Amino acid sequence: MTAEMLTLRVEKLSSHGEGIAFSEGKAVFIPYTIPGETVLCEITESHASFLRAQLLEIKTASPHRVDPPCPLFGICGGCALQHIDYTHQIRLKQETAQETFRRIGGFDPGELEIVTGEPYHYRNRTQVHACKDSGLGFTKAGSRETVRTPHCPTLVPVLDRWFASENRKARPFHELSALIGDRPRFTAFAQDERIYIEGRDAYAHATVLGKEFRFPVAHFFQSNISVLEKLIARYIEPLEGASALDLYSGAGLFSLFLADRFESTECVESDSVAVEAARGNLSNARSAVRFSDIPAERWIKTPHARQSFECIVVDPPRAGLTAEVRAWLAGTDARILTYVSCDHASLARDLRDLHSASWQTLSLTLFDFYPQTGRLEAVARLSRGV
Repeated sequence: MTAEMLTLRVEKLSSHGEGIAFSEGKAVFIPYTIPGETVLCEITESHASFLRAQLLEIKTASPHRVDPPCPLFGICGGCALQHIDYTHQIRLKQETAQETFRRIGGFDPGELEIVTGEPYHYRNRTQVHACKDSGLGFTKAGSRETVRTPHCPTLVPVLDRWFASENRKARPFHELSALIGDRPRFTAFAQDERIYIEGRDAYAHATVLGKEFRFPVAHFFQSNISVLEKLIARYIEPLEGASALDLYSGAGLFSLFLADRFESTECVESDSVAVEAARGNLSNARSAVRFSDIPAERWIKTPHARQSFECIVVDPPRAGLTAEVRAWLAGTDARILTYVSCDHASLARDLRDLHSASWQTLSLTLFDFYPQTGRLEAVARLSRGV
């Protein structure tokens, strides 16, 4: 079968960092391209409404194209945008998010601010994979295979140095497995000069805006502490009042700050290990804190959910709020809702439903937690309509 090759003009960037062109009414996703470029590509997948293609040649290059600093860019699947100047990355991410809120959310957010940090050496947390040669690395782009990685420019310096040092050994995973067990992948977290390894360490310690925080190494925690601190300073620390609800509270990071400003805080989290860590993190809280280690969908049916909260903070997983939780929020008497999202498409859907339930968006800000990727975090502050 003869491969289909097309010359196309890239029109925009997808939320995964791929360039999008169009052919005969279908979107064509072409990795490692930039809007405005004309490229020769080969179709690799054909679906009813879209195509996927491989870049063969850049006919007309963007002035924003740069040389990637990582020699494994395009092989390793961790980054998608190292070929784009960082200032232009930001602009493209803003445009992608704006379109998402218009298309899915049904509203125009206007010019969206995006809060940034360092474009490289920002990542405090990563998932490391064992390679076939017993080296350490990451998964390849579009594959479950792994590639040994001697150096990663997105990792914070102490973690990058550890990675490089380990991979100078012939079989580093073989040596590590004696400490961490024979697991195909593991999480590593580092801040300052401290490194924590899943299997060797049960818990990691982080300092966030001067507060000490403890969390299970194997469980979720934000990967970019410097941008996380900017998010908390802008959207969490200013909150105050009598009672707060922290839905999807994890190990209690946001509650650690809410407890300083509210008379009582309710933490709801389905992960019992994270809740155990939250109890420790909030053991010396200045105000009353209650914990519920059940899913949010169950908690909203309990008597605790019928009390009044002045402020609600939600930080759901990538899929966003379930229909049940959105319906519950529609009926609450809270005056402020702060929605922290790791997927602006699900946030757009949820804001559409919340707007129809008389919530109004006061502010909407993007946070670039993951430079060199298409991913974005977003935070919306809502209040009840008058």
